[in-house]
Amino acid sequence: MKNRFSTYWKNLRQEKWLLLLCLGLAFLSWQSIHRNLGFEDSISNVSVDVDVPEGWAVWEKSVHRANIEFRGSREDIRYLNNTQLRIVIPVAEPRQGEDIHIKLSEKYLKNPTSAKVVRFSPSEIVLKLDQETERMLPVKAALSGSLPEGLEVDRIIYSPAAIRVSGARQVLDRMQYIHTESIELKDRQISFKESFPIALPQEGRIRVDPDWVSVDFSLVQRSSTQEFDQIPVQILCAPGKNRNIMAQPQSVTITVKGQMQRIEQLRKSDVFAYVNCTELTEKTGYDLPVIVNLPSGLKIVKTNPAVVHVTIEN
Repeated sequence: MKNRFSTYWKNLRQEKWLLLLCLGLAFLSWQSIHRNLGFEDSISNVSVDVDVPEGWAVWEKSVHRANIEFRGSREDIRYLNNTQLRIVIPVAEPRQGEDIHIKLSEKYLKNPTSAKVVRFSPSEIVLKLDQETERMLPVKAALSGSLPEGLEVDRIIYSPAAIRVSGARQVLDRMQYIHTESIELKDRQISFKESFPIALPQEGRIRVDPDWVSVDFSLVQRSSTQEFDQIPVQILCAPGKNRNIMAQPQSVTITVKGQMQRIEQLRKSDVFAYVNCTELTEKTGYDLPVIVNLPSGLKIVKTNPAVVHVTIEN
């Protein structure tokens, strides 16, 4: 046994350089394998699309974006991002209204690199398909934020006011509007007109034409209303006639609307209410509308009563 060990040790000492060479080559091989296959990374929010035959549309889809874990070389991993990657699932035999379960696989992944997929999260998608239809839907702005103090939206004009929307019948039947992408109102100081993209709903595969609209916002100073009571009703009559004209009631209550600052500055003396009796000749009674004159920029919301009874005596 001792002689065998001595012989083995003697041979090992004679071949030590060969042994070191083998160890060096093994180390370099391991480094190469690790460099090419040993890097992993996870890419999130990779879009998941469904390719269906003509005349069909996606009604429901359980997954809109997926996370994918990759393994590959340093170069492949470095250039991976969710703008280059895309999952496209073909459905060759659609079935209306039924749940279709499809396991996510690397064969559905559009990947320009050589990195390999380790796993998908989630691992499965559930689809429901329906017949495709088309509708004209009015456009509505999706507003975000608040206008500066004292401003409000007076009107919004869309061009075009309605657009053509195509998609699953079940989805379109529930839609009353098609919205724009979010429009930020914060820091807007004056009226503006801009073009905004249409926001495509997450549900279904919706197509729109056109996919941008022009939106014209008219901004005004925030309006307010104010009620003024006991406004006397004046009698407007033709000059030179000696007649006694009485109005009943002799005063009215007026509700005025306008910019907040103008309303705050308005006084009772600025409001003039009257009835026009210049064309009346008969000695009798009349029911006449109350006419109200206001400073420019203000308008009448309500006059109570709106009609007064006028009695004329010679």
